[in-house]
Amino acid sequence: MKRVAFAALVVVTTWASPAFATPELQRLLAAIQATGTTIAVDGPECKDKQLFGQYSFKTNVIDRLSICVDNHNGDNAELYDTILHESVHVAQACKGGNLFTNGSILRAATDDELSFVRRNYSESQSSVELEARVIAREQDEVFVTNLIKEHCK
Repeated sequence: MKRVAFAALVVVTTWASPAFATPELQRLLAAIQATGTTIAVDGPECKDKQLFGQYSFKTNVIDRLSICVDNHNGDNAELYDTILHESVHVAQACKGGNLFTNGSILRAATDDELSFVRRNYSESQSSVELEARVIAREQDEVFVTNLIKEHCK
């Protein structure tokens, strides 16, 4: 479970939010930063052109959400989806696992999502990965912000 310290100093990203960033998306990014998570844009991990984003968390070592903006090649819809997806992983880290039951996620998942996750993720990672994909597809930034606020108190 991620432990959140509400320090007076919050690391602020130097990233200028995307042009399509609504006030709601700005609030999501602020909620992520309020957990102590660093948001990195186009960092060294983005040299892998297949990587759109990544959330890394290990207790007391790493708490970093990386967004590979350049790898999206101007596809703002995909960039938005990536931000939501990686943001769900922040809430999962705070809770210490899945946010919803596996049954509800499996019912909401598409065959393509199930197939992709089974091919590309270990069994231990597949449920949180599938959940993040489903939530990013079905929900918006207000919903994800509320998940972070609920689970990262």
